Amino acid sequence: RNVREYLSICRVGFPSLIRQGLTSVTVGLLNNVTKPFGDAAIAAMSVVSKYAQFLMCVGLGMGQGFQPVASFNYRARKFDRVKKGLVFLMIFALIVIGGASTVSIFMAPQIIRIFQKAPEVVAVGTTALRNYSFGMIFMSFSVPVNMLYQSIQKPTISSILSMIRSGAVTIPILLIGVPLLGLPVIQTAQPIADVLAGFISIPFILHFLRKDHNE
Repeated sequence: RNVREYLSICRVGFPSLIRQGLTSVTVGLLNNVTKPFGDAAIAAMSVVSKYAQFLMCVGLGMGQGFQPVASFNYRARKFDRVKKGLVFLMIFALIVIGGASTVSIFMAPQIIRIFQKAPEVVAVGTTALRNYSFGMIFMSFSVPVNMLYQSIQKPTISSILSMIRSGAVTIPILLIGVPLLGLPVIQTAQPIADVLAGFISIPFILHFLRKDHNE
């Protein structure tokens, strides 16, 4: 029995392991592929990555706050509460993260200048921050559904969604695209993963909301 319990704990925690592990690999790879483009590119992407991580932590914090609510009510068969909680979380995340991302898109140069004032850094960072900020809007869909399926012990779906956003898309794009197209790939790889994860999450959201879990 204890073995089954430990395996269950590992299965439920596996999406978090993937999310954190692949994110670390992606950040390391991003730093390495940026080096050939000079100090300005390295400084710019460092600023943008840290700023994006801050917004990501806000989104993950919201999702982690939703997890005990989803888990408790799902096990209590209060499925309507879980659905309402999911919808509320997505709307709230869209307001907070979407609002912050929209501001970041329009004020990207000013934000970069807070940390780095060199014109070359601002130029590279402005484009990257606008791309990253647009991609972060889609976290309003990918993070809630990811946390939901992890909470109701359906880690396979959660793991797949974690992989898409955290590195399974970004890493190949960086490895293949940077030698071919250069710096623009570095500025867009993660946003592409964010947008893709958001769109892939939508069918899972609709399926959960429409399903009669009492059957």
